[in-house]
Amino acid sequence: MQWRNTPARFGVLAKFFHWTSAAAFIAAYCVVYYVIWFMDDSLPESWPVLNVHWAFGLLVGFLVLPRLLWRVIDVQPESPSVSPLEHGLAHAAHWGLYGLLIALPLTGYLGTGAPTDFGLFRVTGFDETRIFAWISQTYGLSWEAFEKPIDLVHHFLGKWVAWVLVGLHVAATIFHHRVRRDDVLKRMLP
Repeated sequence: MQWRNTPARFGVLAKFFHWTSAAAFIAAYCVVYYVIWFMDDSLPESWPVLNVHWAFGLLVGFLVLPRLLWRVIDVQPESPSVSPLEHGLAHAAHWGLYGLLIALPLTGYLGTGAPTDFGLFRVTGFDETRIFAWISQTYGLSWEAFEKPIDLVHHFLGKWVAWVLVGLHVAATIFHHRVRRDDVLKRMLP
């Protein structure tokens, strides 16, 4: 079992971060769209389901920092032979995905105005933190005034930016696998 990356393939740890993040991200989307399509998110019955969405979002948020650290300290497999424009676009899309993996969990937590009890542990809502108390006192913001723009950013990123970036990532992977027939997908598979 190869833990570290090589110039030809990703190692076990990079694959673990990639696929666990992807699974948690997709699961968070499935749960939130279940609530959007089949429940009224203003009713208390939807809150336990939204907590599942929140838990997956927390997992994405907790994974992104060690994932980025590992990306920086480990060797990266060589890029496939593509034009400089394609290489630049791929590089920008990957960093856009990393930005999304940071921004969505962060705005999700910042817009959370209630504590969540997961049984084994409890996560305080942002409205109960010292940071929000300082923001509120310094800028004279109520929770409602603070939460609304944060939620708008979170929903915009989730409804529009994420679909585009993830769609481009999947399309590029399929293009490399089916059209170019290179090993871009194979080197990330378990």
